Order: sequence, then structure tokens, then C-alpha cells
Amino acid sequence: MTNMPENDIHEQLSVVIAQLTTAVANTALYSPTHPQVVQYMDRAYVLLQELLGTRPEITILLIGDDLVVGNRPLGSGNSFVSSFVRIMRKRSFERVSFLQGMTKPELESFIRDIAAADAVSVRSSSGIKLGKVELRIKKKHDGGQDGGNGDGVTQDMGVPPEILQELLALTQTELDELKELYLAAKKHRQIDVRGIDDMVKGFIKGFRQEINPLSLLASLKSVNEYTFTHVTNVCILTMSQAENLGFVGDHLHSIGIAALLHDIGKIFIPDEILSKQGVLTSEERRIIETHPVKGARYLMGIDGIPKLAILAALEHHQKFDGSGYPSMKGGWTPNITSQLITIADVFDAMRSRRSYQTAFPQEKIEAVLIKGSASSFNPVLVDRFLKMIKR
Repeated sequence: MTNMPENDIHEQLSVVIAQLTTAVANTALYSPTHPQVVQYMDRAYVLLQELLGTRPEITILLIGDDLVVGNRPLGSGNSFVSSFVRIMRKRSFERVSFLQGMTKPELESFIRDIAAADAVSVRSSSGIKLGKVELRIKKKHDGGQDGGNGDGVTQDMGVPPEILQELLALTQTELDELKELYLAAKKHRQIDVRGIDDMVKGFIKGFRQEINPLSLLASLKSVNEYTFTHVTNVCILTMSQAENLGFVGDHLHSIGIAALLHDIGKIFIPDEILSKQGVLTSEERRIIETHPVKGARYLMGIDGIPKLAILAALEHHQKFDGSGYPSMKGGWTPNITSQLITIADVFDAMRSRRSYQTAFPQEKIEAVLIKGSASSFNPVLVDRFLKMIKR
């Protein structure tokens, strides 16, 4: 890997921006497969591959009205740069990183996304990462002062601290509301779908801040709150996975509702069984295993509940290889939302302290997910999940 002078990098990136901007404009006018679009996209891809031969990634930041690479503005006054600034603002990203291993289909998809008339945001891929410009703050534990002497603990919060505090407060609010919802269902009262909608919208707001979902997970304040805390956390982790996979809009919203209601069947299980500290008897285990069917039946009787929520309530204890409960016939494969919920369910259950279980370290939980890949869990989704929580 040879080094390239910074001036050459900036000059070549200016050409890349010109090619990308022109490709986007032509895609909007014609189609993604039009010869002119292909020509500009191919040129941008070749230039980016040359740059990525000299370094592992190229990152372009939107700072004010400038595109910045390596702490230096890129082609100030250049009309193509100005156009790309407008594109980034319109598509709600302030940082784009091109990584070694980026493929031509990924670049094609990136161009299609930012050219689409109805697109609100653009999705990241393994070779092209998008996000907001991060604010890094240092927190010194035990009341110490910020400083660069290496004594403190550095936390990369990813967003301004006031936004993070707002989102953490939001999580606690949703936890309280979810508790009320589950208790209403337990008393066989009709639950309010509008309240669930509001919770999901709140979580979506959090994901758009590019926050690691682990920073939003609610903490268990008492053993009696486990069910509500766990469901809230499973929703956060499931929607984060879905958003990471590219689900947006109504699809992401329905996935959130499904995740919030996936365990609703447990309201029909006696508390003494749910909270039992010892080993369950075979009869108690049989009763526990009725909750997916009971939950699905309950949701079928509620107006306005997405069908996906009914399916997830039924399938969330189904394993990737078809085992699990309830028993299904005919080579049944769980819906992808159910597969996402299953991963989130196991992760949060293992990280939570309960009356009969201490919290497992994250390394142990990751090992369980990896070991269960291709049997209990979809291996592709496990890989994406582990990358997501380490970002």
C-alpha cells in the first residue's frame, strides 16, 4: 500500500465528487442504467478504488458549507462540491466513508438512493458508511476534570450530550407507558394502539441520531419490572437491527410494534411460574410454552394491530432451523422480524440481572449467539448484530 500526497488525494476526490454528482443528476433525469449514468459511476468507482489502494478508508465530512477531508476543505467554490453539499443536506447525512472492499453494486445503490425523488434518507452498506458528524466528549469519572493526561475515561457519545439525555429520558418514559399497556392487557382491557405508535416513533427518532443502541437500553430497577424493561430493550435492539438492514418508513414502524408486543402472551401465564427461581417442572414448562399462541390469539382480536405483530408473537421462540416452540409443520421458516426479535431477546435476557440469574459479560453472550448461528439464529443476522453493537 503506497502513500499518496494529500494534494493529490484532494484533487482526485474533487473529480470523484464531480462524477458522483453528475451521475445522480442523470439518474434523476433518465434511469440508473442509462449509459451516461453508468459512465460517470464507473469513473467514480475507478478513482475511489485507486484512493482506497493507499488507505483503508476515505471519509468526507459536511462542516458548515464545506466538504472536509483530512481537516482540509475540498474544492471550495467548486460547483460540483456545492451540489454534493446540497445532496448531503437533503438526504440527512453529514459523513460518508468509502471503505476498502467497497463493491460497484454498493456504489450503484448509493447513487440510486440519493437520486430517488421519494427517498428521505440513504442507507449505509458494508463498504459505504453514512452518518452524522460526531461530537466526542470526555467524561472523567469520580468527579475529575476533563483533560488529556490519560487519567480519565473517554466516552464517545456520538451526539451532543443533551440529545443523549433526552433519548435516555424518552426510554424511561416508554418503559412506564409500556408497563401500563401490559397491565391493561392483563386485566383484559382493550389496549390503545395509538400509544404503541407513539412509542415506536420515539425510538425511531433515537436511531436517526446514529447512537449505538446499547446506550439507550433501559436498566432494571427492580425484579418486578423485568418483563417491561426487557420488552422495551428488545424493541430498541430489534428496530436498530432492522434500521441497520435498511428497513424504513411503515416497515420499520410495523417491526417496532411487533417487537413491543411480541411477549404479550406472558400476561396469561401465572406470575408464580414466570418468577420462579428454581427449575421449572415439565408441566410448568408446558404452560410457559403456550404463551406465543396465546399472545397471537390476543392480538388477533385488537383493531389496528399489524399482522406482522401477530406473526412475531407466534414465532419469537421459533429457531432458525425450524425447532423451538410452538411446533410447526412443513419446514416453517420464521419471518425475518421474528428472527431479529429472537436475537435481541437472547441478548437482553442474558445481559440482565434477575432474581435467579446474574448478568453475563458481553463476551459470553456473543459466544452464545455465534455458537447458535445456523441452528437457533440466522448466521447473517447474528454477524450484522455483533457488528452493530460494536460500532
